[in-house]
Amino acid sequence: MNYSIENGVFVISLEGRISSDNVQNIEAEVRDILEKNNNPGYLFDAERLEYISSAGLRFLLKLSKETTDKLIVRNVSSEVYDIFEMTGFSTFLDVKKKMREFSVEGCDVVGRGAMGTVYRLDEDTIIKVFDTVQDIPSIESEIRKTKDAFLLGIPTAIPFDIVKVGDKYGAVFELIKAKNFDDYLIENMDQLDDLCKKYADFIKSVHSVEAMDDNLPDIKSVYLEYLDEIKKYLPDDLYEKVLNRINSIPSANNIVHGDIQVKNIMVSSDEMILIDMDTLSRGNAVFEFAGLYMTYIAFNLHENNSKTFLGIDKDITSKLFYDTLKYYFDGVDEKIYDEKLTIIKILGLVRFLFLIAGIGIGLPELKDVRIKDSISELEAIA
Repeated sequence: MNYSIENGVFVISLEGRISSDNVQNIEAEVRDILEKNNNPGYLFDAERLEYISSAGLRFLLKLSKETTDKLIVRNVSSEVYDIFEMTGFSTFLDVKKKMREFSVEGCDVVGRGAMGTVYRLDEDTIIKVFDTVQDIPSIESEIRKTKDAFLLGIPTAIPFDIVKVGDKYGAVFELIKAKNFDDYLIENMDQLDDLCKKYADFIKSVHSVEAMDDNLPDIKSVYLEYLDEIKKYLPDDLYEKVLNRINSIPSANNIVHGDIQVKNIMVSSDEMILIDMDTLSRGNAVFEFAGLYMTYIAFNLHENNSKTFLGIDKDITSKLFYDTLKYYFDGVDEKIYDEKLTIIKILGLVRFLFLIAGIGIGLPELKDVRIKDSISELEAIA
């Protein structure tokens, strides 16, 4: 019997036909594999399984009763899946159908981020292909966040399937005919001021929604983790100042996208729609603008990154950031506005340093100067 290891989990392959004639031998093989490897966590891959009888189902049920979580049987063909469904065994086991396979060759790119690339499959469908995330639970988490956001009334694409794209995984979303906000902005640059107002109003509408439970991460905790990751680069007194600044931010239970830059927004019939929900969180609005500061300002300090990433000159993205911020906080006292802008810059630099120094995103030749200059700016404002 074949098996492999994925992210520390044993994946045991089920093949051919499992019936009363061979189930005892198969059970003995499985238990031998587990015992020899100190009974690790495991799941079954049924891609080559052609048939399973009631005897085989009883064997799987027996194993499931010996585990704390539902036993996973993945890559199940439609025919075998019907057997699990008709017998009711899909209630006791976590049975996952075999993924559909897609090619994105020739498809238009509608969005690109740190975790993956979003392609348009057709007028009504997009697919996010994950470049760095290979484990299914992480993709399932994003799909779950997207569904939760949709049920809360946030306009977003509806996810309905996890698929294979070559040797990577992807998530398929329904999207009624829409255009990327980045492209829309480029085509309507003469309306930049009005679009900044619309952008600010849309961000406000997202933040007006409260999270229903604690399933979404607290974004303040996320940023404290960022700070912990870059602590070794910061002087002790600066670390303490930034830590105190972050801890002083009032908590909130409002929805925060976390990366609401223009490539993660689609425009459909003048309505804005959010995509790319892997950073969806709950918390204070300043964290949202910290993400935008990082994208629109920090990444442009040593190159015109906006031109490469967004197709927009850095002078425009600077105006986009500051004007959208101004419209979002319209009516706020000037002193309070300045305080918010300072904390937004601090948070944006923390996240920027996390990506540059902690993860290694960006041009390697700019890494050292970016770290040095970002720390200098933090010292000046913290």
